[in-house]
Amino acid sequence: MSITWRRLGFLGFMIPLAFWGIAAVVFGHSNFKAFRVAFVLSAIVTYFVGIRLNGEEPDEDGKALHLAFGLPMQWAGVTVSGVFFVLTLL
Repeated sequence: MSITWRRLGFLGFMIPLAFWGIAAVVFGHSNFKAFRVAFVLSAIVTYFVGIRLNGEEPDEDGKALHLAFGLPMQWAGVTVSGVFFVLTLL
């Protein structure tokens, strides 16, 4: 898997990273509960931002306008946040 995106699709993985960074700065670098809350919140934010951005007509190739990892931005953000959430449990 490569890190690819189309238009604003990079927000699908940057929003979870930003929420993680904010949680690390505010609550400390070893507070995994804060990280989990941040990833849940980032999944919600990314989903609704992606729905709003991809609510327009699809591109010429029939895909969503804003893609990350080949997925519509809202689903890529939820996937990335979910993977990060699971990593905090390990």
